[in-house]
Amino acid sequence: MSNAITAGAAGNVPNRYRGRAAPLEPTLSGGAMNQQIGPRDLMRVLYRYRGLMLGIVGVVSLLVLFQQLLSPTLYRSTSNLQIELIDEVGTNQADVNSRNAERVANAVRLHRSRSAAEQVIKDLNLLEDRRFLRELGSSPPQKKTLSQVATNRLLSMIAINAQAGSDLVEITVTSRSPELAAAIANQLPASVRALRLTMSNERRAKLLKSLLSDLKVRDEAAKKAASNVAEFRQKNQMLVGSGSEEDLAQINRVAAQSAVASAARDGALARAAGVARAAGMRSTANATSGSLDQLDRQRGELLGEISRLGTSLGPNHPDVKRLNAQLSVVEGTIAAERNRVQSAAQAVSSAEASRMTELARSEAASDSAQALRLSGIVASLNGKAFANSRNMVELQRLMREASLTNDAYESVVSRVEQVRAQMQNEGVSSSLLSPAVPNFDAVSPAPFKMTLTAMISSAVLAFLIAFTRDFMDDRLRTMVQIRRLFGLPTLGMLPLMDRDLPDDPNQSPVIQEPQSLFAEVARSAYCEVRALRTRPGAQVVLISSPLPGDGKSTVSLTLAAAGLAMGERTVILDLDLRKRGVLQQLQNETMAPDLVDVVCGRADLDSLIAASGNSGYDGVLPLPEDEGRRQMVLLSAKEPVAEPAVLLSSRRLRELLRQLRERFDLVIINAPAALAVRDARAMCLFADHTIMVSRWGHTTADQMRAALEMLDSSVSGVIFDQVDYAEHARRRYGDSVQFYADSASYYQGPVPMRPTFAERARRFTQPLWRRTAEA
Repeated sequence: MSNAITAGAAGNVPNRYRGRAAPLEPTLSGGAMNQQIGPRDLMRVLYRYRGLMLGIVGVVSLLVLFQQLLSPTLYRSTSNLQIELIDEVGTNQADVNSRNAERVANAVRLHRSRSAAEQVIKDLNLLEDRRFLRELGSSPPQKKTLSQVATNRLLSMIAINAQAGSDLVEITVTSRSPELAAAIANQLPASVRALRLTMSNERRAKLLKSLLSDLKVRDEAAKKAASNVAEFRQKNQMLVGSGSEEDLAQINRVAAQSAVASAARDGALARAAGVARAAGMRSTANATSGSLDQLDRQRGELLGEISRLGTSLGPNHPDVKRLNAQLSVVEGTIAAERNRVQSAAQAVSSAEASRMTELARSEAASDSAQALRLSGIVASLNGKAFANSRNMVELQRLMREASLTNDAYESVVSRVEQVRAQMQNEGVSSSLLSPAVPNFDAVSPAPFKMTLTAMISSAVLAFLIAFTRDFMDDRLRTMVQIRRLFGLPTLGMLPLMDRDLPDDPNQSPVIQEPQSLFAEVARSAYCEVRALRTRPGAQVVLISSPLPGDGKSTVSLTLAAAGLAMGERTVILDLDLRKRGVLQQLQNETMAPDLVDVVCGRADLDSLIAASGNSGYDGVLPLPEDEGRRQMVLLSAKEPVAEPAVLLSSRRLRELLRQLRERFDLVIINAPAALAVRDARAMCLFADHTIMVSRWGHTTADQMRAALEMLDSSVSGVIFDQVDYAEHARRRYGDSVQFYADSASYYQGPVPMRPTFAERARRFTQPLWRRTAEA
């Protein structure tokens, strides 16, 4: 993650990598993020940013500990509240429909509202309670803001939790006083209930007033419509049902009764005739009476006695004769009594027949009169029915108006009754299941617990910060990055000097301090550059960098000094002609002709070499006499060139390069920054190899990639400049620089040591102020 590069950037292999090893996937240590991160990589991140992480953990832990030690002692009380969903008949509807969950959530929001908190303050008179005033701080606010501050403080003291799918709500109050916490926790449901009831009653009163006003209007309209119907019926003599099927039904009923009356009349006349005929045919043979029945019994007794005595005494016996005489008298009496009875029965039968005949005739006359009356009524009803049919159209219109106004009136009446009879607890209600009790176990402060929690949390946070910083850092620092991101070798990593490098190559540490770390690295880089040769003879190397200020001029001077120390004939051809730089300043300090003079023909190369020969360096070790003097020549412009393209495309410059190849072993071309101008791309045609300079910890992967794309496939390697060996080793990238301190005995002079915390802090903020200064 240090110097991290995006996956797309590393996976796209440009044309310049053809013919050489393709770039590998980057790793965490080299600034990549596409490869799996192992425990060793994590440990390197931890070690790399251990100071930052320890600082974050320490500061956060101390702040939390300090806050806990200064915090007042707090107590917490909890009450459990059940939300009940009551319908208009008082039934709890908590499990009836899905919208009840929303109702419970709305009830929780109401308990968390400012209006509920203000109601609790009012009900408990908390603004006069010293315990609550102490919650507001040592200096209570002014009266005009006291209510608002008290409400805010009370809301911060209250925590309301509701479990999903449950109608239980937990109200927790944290306060310095356990009694006050319990009182607030128990009062909040009651205050919310009173607040809801007040609001509900106000809404119901407004609704009822509006309904009553509407009811009065609807009542007048209903009365007027009913009066219009009644007046029309009275005017046209239309009873209820007139002009409708009821008229026809009534006519049918009367006609049926008339037919029944006629049939009854005919039946009565027939009955009268039959009764009259039956009166003469009635028999009186069987007429009897009580006396006749007694005489019959007496006659029977005499016959039985005569028969008994005649059998035993004979017919001539005086008793038998006497009984026969008595029998004769009884039979004569029976005959006379029978005649009398039959005569009486005949008279009764005649009277009854006469009465029945008269009754039948009377019924026939009554039925006849009723039939006549009903016939007249049927005729009258037929005429009235036709008149009612004509008036029915207007009557129906009036009745519809009356029905509509009556329905509207009844609807308003029903709504008024519903509002009046509606239960006060309809909707969302609540009941306190478990009242809060004072809890004297303090919940805060807890220094040890909170400090430990802060340490763990800050450690995680610090690791995330360090991990993120390392992940987002895409600045180039290691050879692994260069190889895996761009498929290029790293030819050297020049150390950062604790002093500025001298402008005069003869004063370079490579020459003056040949056993120093800088000199050893410079000679090694020089050897790597010389090892790029694919043919014998002179070598032309182009030195460039992505942006100005990366140190390409320093690298050119260092390589030249190393070549001078190695006994090579070296020349620096400065073609960065657009602005004044280090090499142009060196050119100004000499009395020799400059590059422009040579190209324009005002001076020749031999005179320039002779003028520069006095500055040659013989080296430390003696050389054979026939090898000549080792020397370094600088060809640069004394002033910036207005049109460098003309100079670069001139034939004389190509001729100069040919002459330099013949006279020197190594020709170093100092080119402009690749991303600044296009000159470096054109100069690649002059060189055998192109070396890109990367400023350690400053040049980003995107800058290097853009520069390589600009130069296409001509770049042969990268040299790091201003490498902070101590910081590089501290970061533990796992390369050879990490172990340079173990070889300090091989070098003379000071070796970069591990930076102090202050130095690391300064370097941490250095990129910010340095970028600001450069801008």
